[in-house]
Amino acid sequence: MLNTVATIQQLFVYPVKSMRGVRLPDVFVSLNGIYGDRRYAFVQKRLADRSAFPWMTGREQPRLVTYRPRLSRVPTREDADPPVYVRAPDGDEFPVDDPRLLQRLEADARAELFLLKNARGNYDTQHLSIFNLRTLRALELECNACIDVRQFRPNLIVEGIVVAQVGEAVVAVTKKDTRCMMINLDPESGTQHPEVLRAVTRQHNQQAGIYANVLSPGIVREGDVIRIIGTTKVTDDAD
Repeated sequence: MLNTVATIQQLFVYPVKSMRGVRLPDVFVSLNGIYGDRRYAFVQKRLADRSAFPWMTGREQPRLVTYRPRLSRVPTREDADPPVYVRAPDGDEFPVDDPRLLQRLEADARAELFLLKNARGNYDTQHLSIFNLRTLRALELECNACIDVRQFRPNLIVEGIVVAQVGEAVVAVTKKDTRCMMINLDPESGTQHPEVLRAVTRQHNQQAGIYANVLSPGIVREGDVIRIIGTTKVTDDAD
């Protein structure tokens, strides 16, 4: 008998790396991650041929998290790559590949950038990021502050304990998520709250959340239960 251990509370994709997440009622989880997740990224030209992490992210430009991507429709198996639009902080909206958006981002970053589209997603490490609301509540107590769960940029926000079968998909939890200053950034304003990373570093060895790889594709919906169907070794994230 499969053991129900958690419930999916919210689902997010990030159509453009380091920009605002988009909450969806359901997603299709493929072997390469969630359809529509991090398909686009803006790359720093000066790092493109000499760094494994050439992306322009909120680490370099906190204002980036205040840009709001919009999917023209929910990605599906039959329609995996719908057009993406991006709303700038001043309210203007552009197709993601519009040169005017690139010009704005270059002005913010004071650097030359180019847009990279990758059907497999522009990930730092694993395909799925999972975050537990129990972890959030513990961190709020340790920081003595309210924390927006979106600061951790998860795909799956769950209530319960760690994971194996998620809706129709089967995933293998592979490693803990070592965090950087991105979790300090308020997703609405880009304002930094350094006490968040300090608490994660001091109390949790700089780790909060887990990564997973996809073993069997399927649709995942908000409200789906999570069941243990086997065991995997979870390691520290050394990436």
